[in-house]
Amino acid sequence: MTCYIIDDEQHAIDTLSTYLSRVPDMELAGTATNPVAAIQSLKAHPNVDVIFLDVDMPDISGIEAIELLPKGPAIVFTTAHSNYALNAFEQNAIDFLLKPISFAKFLKSIDKIKAYLGKIKPEQTTTPVVPPATIAAQSQTSMFINPGTRGKVQQIYFSEILYIEGLKNYVLIYTASGGKYTTYLTMNEIMTALPEIKFVRTHKSFIVNIDKIVSVDGNSINLVEQNQIPLGTSYRENFMNIISGLIVKTQRKA
Repeated sequence: MTCYIIDDEQHAIDTLSTYLSRVPDMELAGTATNPVAAIQSLKAHPNVDVIFLDVDMPDISGIEAIELLPKGPAIVFTTAHSNYALNAFEQNAIDFLLKPISFAKFLKSIDKIKAYLGKIKPEQTTTPVVPPATIAAQSQTSMFINPGTRGKVQQIYFSEILYIEGLKNYVLIYTASGGKYTTYLTMNEIMTALPEIKFVRTHKSFIVNIDKIVSVDGNSINLVEQNQIPLGTSYRENFMNIISGLIVKTQRKA
């Protein structure tokens, strides 16, 4: 599978190039820091399977560039700003990778791309089981959990979740309506079922719905309905990187 990387930051290209070199059957066809030059190059050599396209670039954004690129290659948007996600998926992107991109997230994206392009064939089984992570990736609005009652599953809408707390072998899901649901899952397992653009890990025992945050004060995150959860030291940098992309900033000089 041939890939092309367009990003105005060379270190971002280097990261993805390194990741690609570690995945079998992946070939880097080219890279460009200039989106205009990339568009011309891809038009001249259109035999590319997937394009990793940065959203926030000078002169022309990734959202604008997609209209000028050859039709056919799968598009994976990359950006440091989660607020671009909606526009990205409106452009029928296969995936949206939020910087800094981990190798684990990159591998998940490669699986989606291969499935989309038909490069891999699902194993023949009686009834294929779709994992929660795949459901969330398909822009679903809810998930189903086993609340611990035999024969029962509970639907929970992502928009209703305030935060999730880890309790050893279980997680406790708090909702805006005051409901609480306990299910036998680890924090990592529940995280894979949630849309990455809306939920972020803030502590080894807490996951928060970004839409429910009222304010961040030091190591405390204040939520609606007077709820408060901690911001752990090891999770602070990633959390603040995501939040910084949502902060409204002035363009005026001080």
